[in-house]
Amino acid sequence: MVVRKKPHKEVALLFVEGDTEKEFYTKLAESYLHGIPKAIINLHGIYNVHRNVLGKTEAFLYLHNDATVRIYCCIDRESRDHNPPLDIDDLRSTLKDDQDFKRVLSADAIIATQMIESWFFYDIEGVYKFLKIPRNLRNPTKYNPPEKFTHLDLSKLFSRYSKTYIKGRKCANFINNLNLAKIYSECIELKVGLDLIIQQATLGKL
Repeated sequence: MVVRKKPHKEVALLFVEGDTEKEFYTKLAESYLHGIPKAIINLHGIYNVHRNVLGKTEAFLYLHNDATVRIYCCIDRESRDHNPPLDIDDLRSTLKDDQDFKRVLSADAIIATQMIESWFFYDIEGVYKFLKIPRNLRNPTKYNPPEKFTHLDLSKLFSRYSKTYIKGRKCANFINNLNLAKIYSECIELKVGLDLIIQQATLGKL
């Protein structure tokens, strides 16, 4: 009797920086990554991000011995022009040289400049609508380009209209009210990243 090896299932591992990012990427995945096997894994910060990604990848592979994976590190640049806190080339080198990661097909990064809240300003009209700001008081050009602005600017805008912006799971309702299609179409970093996930998942089915 010939025992056939179970075929590997390809899974996209999206490593996100925190609870806010998890809420955002979970919502995005519903629209743009439908039908793609995936796991959204919360790193709970970027301290020791390199080691954290490797450890959580190893744990996933151990629990899913029928899977091959593609890694996507969805983290903040933390500035407009500095390098992000993850060296993707160094991560790729480690994965390539370690037999424990032979089922890792690729590793890429989706970097938010400056941070995930910066991307929310691509739908400033959605932010205004959520805060119920009268049209005559709206000034969308004030928040252009979006990458100039951070969670501090978002918090100030919320506070001005007697609301509080809270990072994490409590921002789920706010994210649900954003026009993610608009953010996807106008934010090049996000569009390129999601399109890469879709493209690579398609390659795995050929």
